[in-house]
Amino acid sequence: MGLRWNLCLLFFVTICCIDVQAQIPSTKLHKIRLEGPAQGTQFHITYFASDSLVRRSEVDSILTAIDLSMSIYRKDSRISKFNTDTVMSIVMDSHMAKVIKASFKYHKLSKGQFDITIAPLVNLWGFGANKSPVAPDSATVLKAKELVGMHYLKVSGNRLIKKKKGIKIDVNGIAQGYTVDVLADYLGRKGIANYMVEVGGEIRALGTPPGGQGFSIGIVQPDDAGGEELMTAVAQLKEGALTTAGSFEKFIKYKGKKLGHHIDPVSGFPYMTDILSVSVYTKTAMEADALDNYFMGMEPEQIKTKAKKLKGVEVFVIFKNKNQSIEAIYSDGFGKLFKN
Repeated sequence: MGLRWNLCLLFFVTICCIDVQAQIPSTKLHKIRLEGPAQGTQFHITYFASDSLVRRSEVDSILTAIDLSMSIYRKDSRISKFNTDTVMSIVMDSHMAKVIKASFKYHKLSKGQFDITIAPLVNLWGFGANKSPVAPDSATVLKAKELVGMHYLKVSGNRLIKKKKGIKIDVNGIAQGYTVDVLADYLGRKGIANYMVEVGGEIRALGTPPGGQGFSIGIVQPDDAGGEELMTAVAQLKEGALTTAGSFEKFIKYKGKKLGHHIDPVSGFPYMTDILSVSVYTKTAMEADALDNYFMGMEPEQIKTKAKKLKGVEVFVIFKNKNQSIEAIYSDGFGKLFKN
């Protein structure tokens, strides 16, 4: 088994490739599918080629390498070693170096709302590898916040350095998207031009299935009673990444309220929000993964406004309105994904 990177929840239902075998053209493209456990969830790879070009063992090797780099659930990973109190620095491998660099970028873009040093708070609220058995009080949260802040991290060459003892990092808000990109890039190097990669609901695709309009991705929401999930929309993905963050499947009850697992590094508490999920479409899954977590702390119209200022970023937001009815809004660019 791999990690348990579950911060990015499963709000996508893949409904692509239905009955396409009957539509295979004369080029003899075959639908090939690989799947298995990955990072505490499942990976699914679907591609079309004249012959099998990717082995399951090759995919497993990629996933294992990323686990050994950044899994907070493996004691032998680089990130776990870095999170040991006696360790003040570590030499990063290429996977960690790329994710750490991107984390500083999105920390700056989000004005501190995206922060990988949030690990003490994630554990405190019961969402991390070292879960607290009870919800914390304000004094405990304030104490944990003393170890939160990316200004406590420094990169020197290929070395990641702590400026303060006790700093721990958690890259779950970006690393699953990064994993999807690594797998997608690997397929590209194999010469595969029609594929979809999905890990735990984070998706990146290229091309179209034979006879199709793109890879069809269903976006779901809970019904008003909070029971079964209902299909809200279907996006046709021909190129790029689609990821989601949400609050309606992973939460805790705190003082009579449901609090999602996305935590504000400034307040130290989970976001108090009516946002149920934010789906982000952009070029890479790593960017979409980082942004969907950041957007969870904003109001629906704020999300649309912020996305409009970012190049190549489109959003689909599901939330509860003032009447507590479920509503969805989306950017103009996201709306184009619905067209055939």
